[in-house]
Amino acid sequence: MNDSTPEDGEPTSFVEKTKNLYGKHKGKFLAAGTALGGMALAVVVVVARKAMEQNAAEDTGSVADPAAVDERRKTPVKHPVVGHTRTLADGRIVPVAGYERGGSSDDEDEDPGEAAA
Repeated sequence: MNDSTPEDGEPTSFVEKTKNLYGKHKGKFLAAGTALGGMALAVVVVVARKAMEQNAAEDTGSVADPAAVDERRKTPVKHPVVGHTRTLADGRIVPVAGYERGGSSDDEDEDPGEAAA
């Protein structure tokens, strides 16, 4: 006789088959479950560490070097731009007069005679 039909002739239900299989191989099921649980825990730990390292790197990256930040934020030196022509998107060519560029608004207060000229 096979396992699905007991001696009284009635077929065994799926639940009964599962219980019998678990009873015969209980140690193997526990070992496999423990191994899978351990691997899942290891994956969670690795992912959490990577996320924490990435957050730490982003936090320290924003305040990397104050001298470098100051270097980037310097305003350009005041300089003259020569008159030139510019071609617009529609094909027209327009003249652009020369002008002063750069410097900060603090520079304007120093020499008001230049601003009037």
